[in-house]
Amino acid sequence: MKGSNDLVVSAAYRPEPAAVAAARKFVRDTLQDWLDTDTRPAPADTELVDDAVLLTSELVTNAVVHAGTQVQVTCKLAASAVEVVVRDSHPARMVPGPDHDDNIPAERTHGRGLLLPSALASAWGVSYGAEAKAVWFRMGLAGQKTSLTEPGADPDATETAVPPVSWQVRAPGASPAAAGQPAAEPSYDDLLRQTVGSARVIVAGDAAYALVADEDGDLSVRAATGISPAALLRTAPSVATVPFIADGRVTGVLAVAAVLPGRFGDSDVQRLQQLADSMVPALERARLAGLERARRARIDVLAEASELLAGPLDADRILAVAGQVAVPRLAEWCAVLAAGPDAELRVLAARHADDGQAGALGWLLDRARASAPWPQPGRPGGPRQVGAAQPWQLAGAVAAGGPAGVADLAARGAWCFPLATPGGVLGLLVLGGPHSGRPSREVLSLGADLAGRIALALENARLAAQQHAAGQALRAVLLPAELPRVPGVELAVAHDLPGAGAAAGGDFCDVFPAGPGRWRFAVGEVCGTGPATLALTSLARTTLRILATDGLGIPAVLDRLNQLILDERVPGTFLTLVHGELTVPGAGGPVRLSLACAGQPLPLVLRVSGAAPESAAAPQPVLGVIDGLSFAAQPVRLEAGDLLLCVTDGVTRRRDGDRLLDDDDGLARLLAGCAGLTAEVVASKVHEEVRGFGGRPAADGMAVLVLRAES
Repeated sequence: MKGSNDLVVSAAYRPEPAAVAAARKFVRDTLQDWLDTDTRPAPADTELVDDAVLLTSELVTNAVVHAGTQVQVTCKLAASAVEVVVRDSHPARMVPGPDHDDNIPAERTHGRGLLLPSALASAWGVSYGAEAKAVWFRMGLAGQKTSLTEPGADPDATETAVPPVSWQVRAPGASPAAAGQPAAEPSYDDLLRQTVGSARVIVAGDAAYALVADEDGDLSVRAATGISPAALLRTAPSVATVPFIADGRVTGVLAVAAVLPGRFGDSDVQRLQQLADSMVPALERARLAGLERARRARIDVLAEASELLAGPLDADRILAVAGQVAVPRLAEWCAVLAAGPDAELRVLAARHADDGQAGALGWLLDRARASAPWPQPGRPGGPRQVGAAQPWQLAGAVAAGGPAGVADLAARGAWCFPLATPGGVLGLLVLGGPHSGRPSREVLSLGADLAGRIALALENARLAAQQHAAGQALRAVLLPAELPRVPGVELAVAHDLPGAGAAAGGDFCDVFPAGPGRWRFAVGEVCGTGPATLALTSLARTTLRILATDGLGIPAVLDRLNQLILDERVPGTFLTLVHGELTVPGAGGPVRLSLACAGQPLPLVLRVSGAAPESAAAPQPVLGVIDGLSFAAQPVRLEAGDLLLCVTDGVTRRRDGDRLLDDDDGLARLLAGCAGLTAEVVASKVHEEVRGFGGRPAADGMAVLVLRAES
């Protein structure tokens, strides 16, 4: 390039002849441009150009053939030297020193290339970096030899002799990366595989492998090539080993083995150590980056599990969460197993990181579940320690005819974590084992923690389901299945269960026929706690219906019910009740009521005339406390459009700080705003006003009954 002493070319060439031809032309044209503008041409310049082109051709050929990656050629013209650097992205593939002529068999057509830099160049060498390798040479101008030093130890960031260039790494056959896009960082396992492959080639071994420390500091084979280490050990081979040393500590071992004894010498060990030392920085960066990513992902497991498991969830959703948070951050696959009524384990849920192996996982678990660490029929014992992970060998379940991938899944094994609760072990959380055997202590700890959270969520879901079922049973005791149709009268009910759920009897409401043209209604509450309260509630409703069909009037029913509750002798319980009877009106006539109120808030009547609501009955004592009481009933008339409101004290005693809803006749004022509304609308309005009063869920239940004489 005329007017410039620097030129950089960066391209991937395929096939090899095209790459070499392009590199030769580039170097020749660059040097010739310089000579055309130089005022000091020398007789040796033509020879220098030829030698530089020859050396470039050899180095590019080596890079294309042996590295198999993108090739970059950089040419630098300085005042006293020509420098050419050939870079590739295979740092683990070392460049051996030149063989001497007497060591090269005559029939070989390769192996002499690196003799040329040694013979023709002023200086040459190889620089290894984390992501690249650079082979370089320098030649003095006008036949002068130079003594310049190597252009930087790291080909990714060479000194000023080689201008920094942005270039993309790509595998053979892959399309070039988009301009400006950084190359993907190789993983730790990729670098290890490259390293053991290079080690085997460098010393011509039969196998190479890397033993590296896992997260717990235990050495294990992480990468291998050639004959398996186990097979080599049986043949008593020769082995050369060198350590990976990072920051003064051994992080692993690089080993090369050969079947022939005495195969390796000191020079082989030195070359292996050179490879190990050159790769350690990149390996350590990749290892630490991988550990950091894995640990961050694992830490997120518990945070995500806590968030997803918060609040009410059914069992199916909890099982889905288990797979979502565990795969693939803790394991390649996971499953939840639980014992059925017959004590046999069943697979409730399973999830795999690779959907293509889901069928294999289901097949394997179905056949292996009998061998899980869980008590089986006729076999005592179970998980040896609640909360501790137990290994589960799955290889015995593999049989001919299984889906693809079963053998691989079974070979890794699994680890089982009991889903333990105070009431017992609900099942097992199973995490599929990694390729390298036992999971790390951190993974085991996180698995146990996750199992505990899942077990707690499942237990809460079970208790919630039981409470819901009890609530449904309680509601059947507290409310009629449906309100009867009473001619000439609108009926509406609103109801809330108590906050204590099935532990309390709660507020109840009932409307039922008492004879031709007569209907009874009741709104009450058994005060107390425990199952006995619920039993007393059921007893009260049943007794009211039986006594009504026997023809007893309202006062007689209350007298009899009071004595019955006293006879039950349930300490601390009593009954508050509004009980009445209505007579079906004749054509255009009023609804006639007979009404008694024992301990409940007084029923209110809202007249269609617009007058303020008024009490419909006098207060009387609660039932089940004082022996020998006599009760009375008051008559009430409801003209067309009039309505009667009966509530339990869960309405009037609804609290907002120091205020109650019924303070200053709050319920009467609320009812006054319901003039002209239907019974259904009035019941809903009262219910919503009570629920909104205080801004938080009520600790007490409530029952609301509205009767309205039809117009």
